[in-house]
Amino acid sequence: MSSIESRPGARRRVSRRLRRASLHTLLSVAGAVTGATAFAQEPVAPPAPEAPPAPAPEAPAPEAPAASAATPAAPPADTPPGGSPSERQALEAEIAAALGQDSPAPAPPPPPASAPSPLRLLDLSFDLVGAAGGSSASESDMRRLQGGGHDPKNRGFTVQNVELTFAGVVDPYLRGDANIVLLIDETGETVVELEEAYLTTLDLPLNLQLEAGQFFTEFGRLNPTHPHTWDFVDQPVVNSRFFGPDGLRNPGLQLSWLAPLPFFAELTLSAQDAHGETAPSFRGEPGETLGGRTLGESEVRGLDDLLYMARLETSFDLAEDLTLVGGLSSLFGPNASADEARTSIYGVDLYAKWRPLSNNQGWPFLAWQTELMLRRYDAGQVLAESGGAVASPTTLDDYGLYSQLTWGFARPWVAGVRYDRAWGEDAAFGTGDAAYDTESDPLRDSRQRYSAVLSYYPSEFSKLRLQYNYDRAQFISDAAHSAFLQFEILFGAHGAHKF
Repeated sequence: MSSIESRPGARRRVSRRLRRASLHTLLSVAGAVTGATAFAQEPVAPPAPEAPPAPAPEAPAPEAPAASAATPAAPPADTPPGGSPSERQALEAEIAAALGQDSPAPAPPPPPASAPSPLRLLDLSFDLVGAAGGSSASESDMRRLQGGGHDPKNRGFTVQNVELTFAGVVDPYLRGDANIVLLIDETGETVVELEEAYLTTLDLPLNLQLEAGQFFTEFGRLNPTHPHTWDFVDQPVVNSRFFGPDGLRNPGLQLSWLAPLPFFAELTLSAQDAHGETAPSFRGEPGETLGGRTLGESEVRGLDDLLYMARLETSFDLAEDLTLVGGLSSLFGPNASADEARTSIYGVDLYAKWRPLSNNQGWPFLAWQTELMLRRYDAGQVLAESGGAVASPTTLDDYGLYSQLTWGFARPWVAGVRYDRAWGEDAAFGTGDAAYDTESDPLRDSRQRYSAVLSYYPSEFSKLRLQYNYDRAQFISDAAHSAFLQFEILFGAHGAHKF
């Protein structure tokens, strides 16, 4: 037993100091020095008081008696039991020496108030999507049929998407997200793009949330998503036509408000730049064409030259195992076909999912998703080389929809079918090289596509997918049959996908 009771010599050497230390102080000091549990189990009895000395004969008191070295002065009234801090430290050292132990090291000082906060780590992920395939159409026609920037465009192999994702909470008020994308285009060139990089508020009042930076426009269901979340190898035809190969996205601000209702209802408003290759239905890129009009240079002269979006989304549980999500979206902004020309896009989307309460990691399930869109494009006049008008200003209406059904029939298998339809209002003008007609325009002609897909998910970090497309388009004479085998691997932290 390693307690003071087992060391009587040590107890005698410190007995004089113990007279001034309370029992409670002695126990706490000895416990700190020895680390033993004996004091808790066998408390140390206080030392017996010594017999008081015989009284001396009375003598006149000195005028100013001084405290002798052998008789310490009484501690001041505010000294804690056990003596002053210096006396306590001396007592601890004496007890430790008596027990043959080193003096306890002083506790390290607390960190200064200005010490830096702990390092905040990022969530990182890497995602690779590739495909192999071919088509009965020529390679040039295949590239026009596969209008999406991440669609497989070549006979042979395609690296569709390589995505690096960075995400993390900055502080209690903000989080940050960024997506850097690499791909190899149909010509073999490596393309690097900053797909998204934005901050999101976490603690705004009134159920508000603000995003700022470069982000996908929250129009419909598919446009705000990344290729690895798609249910099919390629994006729908209408999305490629209205929002461009890489989806509608640009720098801007977005504000969303969650309505205080007994069901989910969210209103989202945004303002973004309206130019660049990611906004082809608006100011786009100078030199590009739409509806037979060549886009010119345009400047931002005021707030009217920005792109504005409004979306209302709501959802209801129709049953315990059936959920319906609906949305209405609209876009308004300038286009570069003429001064004061404008573009409006309207959309409605529906999503329904059935999944029984008793399921195997989400299987089985049945999901239906559809989007219907209308674009109204103010097209400027077209002038001949002689200066005369070849086409007058007009409004071109274009329509598009897709509807898909996916069935998770047994884990980890998912089968699906999709129907695409897109068409534009007929327009024709000019002759010779300056001629234009809707039927020969792959961005406005009448198109139909039927797709069937079978996906296999070994885990949430990988998938294999086989898809068949049947395309009919006015700009090619024969129907096209295409088949693709897609693979994906993902590692690192990644957020949950949108419901």
